[in-house]
Amino acid sequence: MGRAVHAERRRVAVSVPDLLSVGTRDLLVVNGEVFRSEHPSRKLLELDDAQVFFCGIEDIRFDVGIGQTRVSDVSSGRDLADFGLIQVASYPRPTATLLGAVSAYLEHHGRPAIGAAPITAPTKLYQVVVLAQNGLSVPDTIYLSRKYLPTSFVEVADRLGMPFVLKAMNGSGGRLNFLIETEVDYLRYVEDPEFAEISFLAQEFIPNNGTFRALTFGREVPIVMHRCNTDGSHLTNTEQGGHATLFDVDTFDAEVLAMATRAAELMGCGIAGINLVQHRQTRQWYLLEVSSSPAIGSGSFAAEKTRAYSSYLRRKLTHSASQDCPAGTREAS
Repeated sequence: MGRAVHAERRRVAVSVPDLLSVGTRDLLVVNGEVFRSEHPSRKLLELDDAQVFFCGIEDIRFDVGIGQTRVSDVSSGRDLADFGLIQVASYPRPTATLLGAVSAYLEHHGRPAIGAAPITAPTKLYQVVVLAQNGLSVPDTIYLSRKYLPTSFVEVADRLGMPFVLKAMNGSGGRLNFLIETEVDYLRYVEDPEFAEISFLAQEFIPNNGTFRALTFGREVPIVMHRCNTDGSHLTNTEQGGHATLFDVDTFDAEVLAMATRAAELMGCGIAGINLVQHRQTRQWYLLEVSSSPAIGSGSFAAEKTRAYSSYLRRKLTHSASQDCPAGTREAS
């Protein structure tokens, strides 16, 4: 399915300890098309007792699920965790968008990191990869580049079931989030020139009676809101017409609250908005998204959210002051 250069492999002439330390001698170069066989510097890439493979960023595929996450090269079918080392030769779009999720996957499998942190930002794909690899429930998710999306409807529908959700990897507020019920719906979005620059995720649709937004402040969850839409849409964001109700945190499922705080911790968020949904039939809970910048002073229940935020800030200040005081002063206070 990929270009011929993607399937090329080369014998190599320099020892590479990093490859040997992880038990495989294969090296994958992403976006290394410049080093095609006729390139005058091709021999400079030769490594001793190893093989070099190439793929483009558009050939990387993600299949995310609990206990079954896999990131692979579509052109060869190989799992990226099978390579001893992965290097990125250049950064055409959407390379930076995907590298955070690739790095998280490789780290989970004990492979050398790509060092993508300086050029990447968390995306929905990065979130589901990290959450799933840490045993938290997320909807099954597939990422394919636009190169493969138009011809993949049958495979995606078979894996995720119908209907499924197609959403932008970097979308927010319910924008660019579509419920796909037919192949016509699917092709309308993946082939539309208007969305040519959008990286889409295909995700299992969880039938539900509305979504929940839990606000986490440190390790506490003082706010839980239930959001639903009365117009039949699968979107429940209040920006998209959803209606919100405040829930009593003291009577809410403690395991779900723990799931929310764990998700925020994994994303490195001191304050976060966690979107959760409960399957209408199985009653299983799923994490949909972690927002590091939830609306606090605006939107539904702004006063309640602001009070919770104020309480959190007071706790932070008190803790900071206690750390700054000499031990004897803390004991006397």
